[in-house]
Amino acid sequence: MRHPLLILSVLAFGLNGLSQPSHRGARIRSAGVKRPNIVVRGANLSKVEIWAIPTGTGIKPEEYILLGTANRRDAAGQKEVWVFPIPSGPLSVTDIFAKGFDAEGKLVGTKLLPYQGASQIYDALWGGRANGHPLRN
Repeated sequence: MRHPLLILSVLAFGLNGLSQPSHRGARIRSAGVKRPNIVVRGANLSKVEIWAIPTGTGIKPEEYILLGTANRRDAAGQKEVWVFPIPSGPLSVTDIFAKGFDAEGKLVGTKLLPYQGASQIYDALWGGRANGHPLRN
């Protein structure tokens, strides 16, 4: 072998690259409210769905409500912003969350809004306060 160190270095760099996460990987980073929208931040997503969990006891996942699909506000890539208009009338729900999907349609993650319970959801989306603080539009 003429350059065993060179071959070993190339193999080491190649294997190291396989163990690193891809910069093209789809992920959902956060979900929040900036009136008049629910705002979701993520990377390389093909679709973002907004879901709600209705009030009541013993609610099962098949009873969750699909509110709709968010729209990407900017170019696809590492710093995507997706927006979904807040529904016009109050909903009786305890949680709202976003589901992010990759290019193959595979679910890559979910993020809850930072408000839980019917009162906090109402205040954040339709009322004048969120978590005890006035909302700023």
